[in-house]
Amino acid sequence: MIRYHDVSQLTTAALGRAKRELQANLNLITPHSPAHVPIQAQMQAIERELAERAQSQEVSADDLTVPRRLRP
Repeated sequence: MIRYHDVSQLTTAALGRAKRELQANLNLITPHSPAHVPIQAQMQAIERELAERAQSQEVSADDLTVPRRLRP
């Protein structure tokens, strides 16, 4: 069964907090524990969402640049 982690509804601050908490959980469990799998999957979903948001902001910032013909 594949479980999808939808984190798109979380704020950026909530994503950062969740990522820190998940990292702390990883540090507390024993190496090679099966608990690593769902924690890492959730962390990957958070990292993807943060990367998409960063890319979206870059694109938005590029859209706001002054066209060359209007520059002094």
